[in-house]
Amino acid sequence: MKTDGEFVSEHLMELITQQNLTINRVATLAGLNQSTVNAMFEGRSKRPTITTIRKVCGTLGISVHDFFDFPPYNKVEK
Repeated sequence: MKTDGEFVSEHLMELITQQNLTINRVATLAGLNQSTVNAMFEGRSKRPTITTIRKVCGTLGISVHDFFDFPPYNKVEK
């Protein structure tokens, strides 16, 4: 089973690919250190801060809610 870090990493890669961006460009536009963003994209950052996620989402033009609106996070448990 995938970890949260792996889900986040894969989803981030999908989002930046859709917008024809690079990890480096996202880091620059978000005002974050390259190493911080690399850790998120590589799944090494198991707990990125909400501030970091908000900055990345702002750069991608999406809300934090929209960012987490993908499986497994939008699955309703029964």
